[in-house]
Amino acid sequence: MTDMADRDRDLDALIRRMSRTRVHRRGFLAGTGMAGLSAFIAACTSGGGASPSAPASVAPASVAPTSAASPVASAAVDVEEALYMFNWADYVDLENIEEFKTRFGVTDFTYDTFASNEELLTRLQGGATGQWDIGAPTAEFVEAMVDGEFIQELDWSKIPNAAFINKQFQDFYKDDKANLNNYHLPKDWGTTGIALRTKIVTDEVKTWKQFFEVAPKYSKQIVIVDSPGDVFVAPLKALGFSLNSVDPGELEQARKLLMDLAPHVLALNSDTYDAQLASEEAVLGLTWTGGIADLREEEATKDTVYQIPEDGTLYWMDTWVIFKDPPHPEAAHAFLNFIHEPAIQAKETVTNRYATPNDEAAKLVPADILNDPTIFVPQAVLDSGLLEGAQDVSTDPNRVAIWEEFKSNIGG
Repeated sequence: MTDMADRDRDLDALIRRMSRTRVHRRGFLAGTGMAGLSAFIAACTSGGGASPSAPASVAPASVAPTSAASPVASAAVDVEEALYMFNWADYVDLENIEEFKTRFGVTDFTYDTFASNEELLTRLQGGATGQWDIGAPTAEFVEAMVDGEFIQELDWSKIPNAAFINKQFQDFYKDDKANLNNYHLPKDWGTTGIALRTKIVTDEVKTWKQFFEVAPKYSKQIVIVDSPGDVFVAPLKALGFSLNSVDPGELEQARKLLMDLAPHVLALNSDTYDAQLASEEAVLGLTWTGGIADLREEEATKDTVYQIPEDGTLYWMDTWVIFKDPPHPEAAHAFLNFIHEPAIQAKETVTNRYATPNDEAAKLVPADILNDPTIFVPQAVLDSGLLEGAQDVSTDPNRVAIWEEFKSNIGG
């Protein structure tokens, strides 16, 4: 491992470079088992505005047991006996939920789900304020949620375990928007890429361009996450454009690629795309990393591959928020503190297979996960400039129209 000064210099260089260039997500149950591991994890945000840049991770040279900092208990307050969550499907470890319920005397834990950030916003705009306590949108949507008065500032005195989060994850927003950081608590981060069953897909599919080229060969065997922000990544990066583009000419070129793809798509599925890949109903996918490691660990599906496209892709970070007028505010804060206890948070990483922003939790993540390049992105990929952070361009009228047209043409 390099020393701290070298790591700081590498991180500073990455920040400068990324500032120039400018989402079951999610969660599938995986195996358990904890092992100590030293790690350093960092993330970079862009030089201004709300767009994040790629995270940096430095894996240790060797595995060695280590002791995490002692978890900090929640403040002694009366916690309500209920907690209502609105989240991506299967995005919290079930044993952690049971531990929270037992420890805090919560008897009513409701877990409602959304398939995309757009669906979450639509529900909130439809008057769902006060229905749930907490949720985990993707970070670039925090600003819109604050503007819509859908979420409230966090009481940091009730979330002491936030101190374990690497500062550059927590400081997602910069400069004149820095106050927005008071509204969110980072959950985890990952990428959007290409999943394929290589025993069936024998073509080389290392880029988004190749993904579109081979699609007709695997017609009706392609699964794609139901998330426009992720889907637009593929055509825009295949064409060499920013994934945040709102340029009408660039979007029209992206539209043509999507319309050609649509008849060959089996389904838009954010929740169970791993099951479709496992059954070989789908053999090619535009997915997140969640579930892919599980498939690789099974003999029947060990040929499953997740590819970070060589023509560039999205880096995303999901983050916890407390909704406006939550019915159970004390339970909400207690959960956010609980979920970032290092051992609890490390178990989240083992379960969901997404990288944690919690430095102390990372020390408890097993070596095979920490060193998995599809989860904790290796330095070489970060240095390549392939990862681009997202901006909230979800309301751009051209993108909205193209997305609706694309969905209406799925499967021909």
